Amino acid sequence: MESVAQVAPDESSPAPSLIYVVGRVNQGITRELRALLREWDLSVQEYTSLSVLELRPGLSNAQLARRALVTPQSMLEILAKLERRGLVRRKIDPEHGRVIRNELSERGQRVLGIAAPEVDQLQERIFAGLSEAQRKAVTAALSTAMSRLSRRGR
Repeated sequence: MESVAQVAPDESSPAPSLIYVVGRVNQGITRELRALLREWDLSVQEYTSLSVLELRPGLSNAQLARRALVTPQSMLEILAKLERRGLVRRKIDPEHGRVIRNELSERGQRVLGIAAPEVDQLQERIFAGLSEAQRKAVTAALSTAMSRLSRRGR
């Protein structure tokens, strides 16, 4: 992983744009997550889906797709793989016959329970040295950006 000094401009160069820096961080985090999640045979999108379902059991395919930042078609494929592996359960909503509700299976909870602390350690390693106030500020700013991007996609 590149150090801050490797990507930070010297004082005579213009600073990189925020979008560029966020994009590079996203690429690096995705690369690290892929390597980390390989141990559990999970893709980043599958892990994200499991994490979202842990917090929000019973989401429909469309709701889960929005929260996992994938297309509804991609989510159908992700859920099919997770269901075949016994990591999620899918049930037809009796009130809305065409809506399928998704939740973690016991096996999915166990896998997530093992993988999530490893992902948390990765986060700690990446953001070591930032104070709690800095972490909160970065999280708030990126959450605002994420919310604005989500609204545009509707």
